[in-house]
Amino acid sequence: MTNKMAKNKPTKQHAVPQCYLREWVDPNTPTEQEPYVWIFNRNERKGRKKAPSNIFTETDLFTLKLKTGEKNYSIEETLSRLEGRYASIFRTKIKNHIPLSEEEHIILCAFVGAMLQRTQRHKDSIENFHDQLIERVESMEQAHKAEPKESKRLKESKVNAHKLSIFQTLPHITEILAQMNLAFLCAEGGTKFITSDDPCNLFNPDLQWQKFYSPGLAQKNVQVTVPLSPNIKLCLSWSNLRGYIRFEKDRVEDSNRLMRAQCYQYFVSHSPKTQRIWFRRYPMDFFFILKILKHKVIAVIDILKFKIRHVKKR
Repeated sequence: MTNKMAKNKPTKQHAVPQCYLREWVDPNTPTEQEPYVWIFNRNERKGRKKAPSNIFTETDLFTLKLKTGEKNYSIEETLSRLEGRYASIFRTKIKNHIPLSEEEHIILCAFVGAMLQRTQRHKDSIENFHDQLIERVESMEQAHKAEPKESKRLKESKVNAHKLSIFQTLPHITEILAQMNLAFLCAEGGTKFITSDDPCNLFNPDLQWQKFYSPGLAQKNVQVTVPLSPNIKLCLSWSNLRGYIRFEKDRVEDSNRLMRAQCYQYFVSHSPKTQRIWFRRYPMDFFFILKILKHKVIAVIDILKFKIRHVKKR
């Protein structure tokens, strides 16, 4: 009986939900095969076929490890319920371009909020921060010949840090997202959106020319985007962008370029075909290239001014 109960536990857990990835199933999958998507290494143009159930998965990714040695699956079970409600909303409303109710809007925002935090990139970031903190505390304990109590506590907290952070901050993130304007960008011209192992992106055009600040949800011009299927991409922003909006072919491909560039390790498509534009560093836009040149010239001038002032001080 115990072995049977253990087998029924949801130990195989997904950083990116299966219900989400299934939208990218190749429509040409042979009937005798399990439906698959095409997964690509970040900088490669040759993909491989994988079933959604077999990618971005890890044993006990969200399972809480208790001090008693037992495992608690409440986070994975809660995420599964949220995924089920989102999948129903997408299938019945979003896919058919129907406006959402207030409750459905909040569920969608909660799903996006969880997606922002549940990825392997976010997990690695939190655990790397803990590792750095532990290393510094250990060096201080050694320098003062103190017992390693604090470093031991930090090591214990690291075990569940990523898992707990998802639900510690989710209500606040959901509240902010629910206040933003909601738009669905609908691909035109036969083009399709791709997705990745880190599908939710924050982008602020005001910050793209500097390296010090990251996009934040409260910033005036920030956009939160996530492809929901090859045909529809969600956009949350503080701008007056609402409803279902037709998205031209060139803009879809440039969106795919950004998605590929910002993925952590892999991107996903419904097809084995890729486009060259996805691997370009900059969009093929004349005015954008002028902006790049302008900022490069300004950077060179600033460096020269600094060197001239340094020489004069001598």
